[in-house]
Amino acid sequence: MSAPVAPAAGPYDLTLAVPAFYLLLSLLLLFVAMLWILRSRHPRGRRGLEGFLEAAGVDLAFLTFAVLLVVALAVSDPAGNRTAFALYEVVLGGFWLTFSIPIVTVGFSVHSRSRGGIAWRLPSLLLSAGLFALAFAYYYTA
Repeated sequence: MSAPVAPAAGPYDLTLAVPAFYLLLSLLLLFVAMLWILRSRHPRGRRGLEGFLEAAGVDLAFLTFAVLLVVALAVSDPAGNRTAFALYEVVLGGFWLTFSIPIVTVGFSVHSRSRGGIAWRLPSLLLSAGLFALAFAYYYTA
């Protein structure tokens, strides 16, 4: 396997007109709508907001990153190279998000609830990055 190069033009179609992208975007918009409803109906609900952000903060971060990555790849080069295609597939294939979001959510929750006594925040992020690298390597070599 050759070392990956930066995403660039190539023979692989990177379209946003696929159900997986619409599902990803819809899920992100659903979380944003839930946050907006919470803030508009309970403007002083500090504990409700804290609870929402504790439960959904990791999801929002991952979904935002995923949408921005796929959009950036598709807009910069609608036909991308193998690196761009692998990144595109890692996100829209859903496998990385399926494993990473729960792992990081649990890691952050354990870290937060133990007030840092059980330091799982960084290890969960590293595990998530490792899963991303494994999924990327799979699609890159496929």
